[in-house]
Amino acid sequence: MIPDVVWIKREWKMKENPFPSTGMAMLGGKDARENGLLYAPGVHAEQLREAIEKFVLGMSYSGLKFGYLWSVGMVPGDSEARGFGKSVLMQHLARRINEDFGEWAYLEAGLDEEDAAEVPICCLLTSFDTAHVRSLGAALFAAVDYAVVYTPELGKKTLAEKLRDRLIERVGSDDVRDLVKAVTDEHRSIRGRTLGPPDAKLIVALCEKGRDPAAEHLRLVTPMSRSRNGAAYMATFLLFAAAAGMKHVLVFCDQLEDLASTMTAKAKRGLEVERFRDVLVETLPMADMVTMVVTMHPRASLTIGTAWALADLPAFELTEANRHSTVRLPALRDARQAAQLLSPYLAAATKDGVSRDEGDELFPFSSEAIACLFDRSTRKPRDVLRKAHIVLSAAATKNLSRIDAADVLQFLDASDPRRPREARLTAIAGTIDWSEA
Repeated sequence: MIPDVVWIKREWKMKENPFPSTGMAMLGGKDARENGLLYAPGVHAEQLREAIEKFVLGMSYSGLKFGYLWSVGMVPGDSEARGFGKSVLMQHLARRINEDFGEWAYLEAGLDEEDAAEVPICCLLTSFDTAHVRSLGAALFAAVDYAVVYTPELGKKTLAEKLRDRLIERVGSDDVRDLVKAVTDEHRSIRGRTLGPPDAKLIVALCEKGRDPAAEHLRLVTPMSRSRNGAAYMATFLLFAAAAGMKHVLVFCDQLEDLASTMTAKAKRGLEVERFRDVLVETLPMADMVTMVVTMHPRASLTIGTAWALADLPAFELTEANRHSTVRLPALRDARQAAQLLSPYLAAATKDGVSRDEGDELFPFSSEAIACLFDRSTRKPRDVLRKAHIVLSAAATKNLSRIDAADVLQFLDASDPRRPREARLTAIAGTIDWSEA
């Protein structure tokens, strides 16, 4: 038998197993299977359009301050609602918005070109996690860091660099002193409550050429200062964005469930939720410019709901009254959607110069195999990707030329710990080539 990796490369003409072993998107990672950049917009095309209409248009024209991207378990009462693709949808939408400062999104929603140029916007990404980002301040700092250092492709400009280019156009000069003055003038024009003076060194770093000055400035900020002063860094960045002509900034905040985790003390959760109100709703320039969209699912809703209501923040329940601010990401509907999900991964893994026959874009899977894979999954994109990884590895180990429905059943049953032991042993025995023993 030929080793599985050799089979994948030599017989299937692929660089590697196309699918992620975890299915968890890692923003900024180098592995295309895991960083979310192989996202297929057509899989959730309806919900993507809904997100544009509710979150982007809602921010720019209806004063939306908070939006909620939901996922709900497959059966009533199921609190495990991860793996539906919320993170990659957010990443995709942020990337597309920042390409042309919202023009694409406006045109997708049906506005004409004149309207699309009327309200320039940009988008930031951030996320809570149980390791480093457990406060709103730290999350806002991470959003600024995203603008300064993140780019989806090598050689592309960061959002901060693009904003500097626009600032130069508006000011009519690339002299750092002129650019800094334009940003500080934005601060002087504020008449309401602020968090205090902006970070002057960050303003200068953002106005200098290239990404290194601002990136180095942020890198030297201590973890404690990131948590305590993250809102001030965000306010400073917003002044820079406003000077460059941005009217609004959409902030996607992933993994709110980590803030809502039972590992976080109830008092701390309550304090952090109150900061959402104090910082984002009651201080400038955040109150004028920022709309925050957070991920939500039943477990997070249950844990954080009381604190959210006590802070008098906009309701997030999936009700008719909240339709304008909520988008629900559903499970995959059918095998066609599963094929749409898997296709970009297979294409990206195919060796350069290798062309596939028309209608065989899912090779080495047959269409029946994809249907079976979908049927044996939980219908969530993460689970489909994980199972595709398992099946393809097992098929390569057996040196199969194609993967059919029977192979999918055999491999998944063999790897399913929930099946009775005798059934698993029978299935596993079927994968062993006894002639080689």
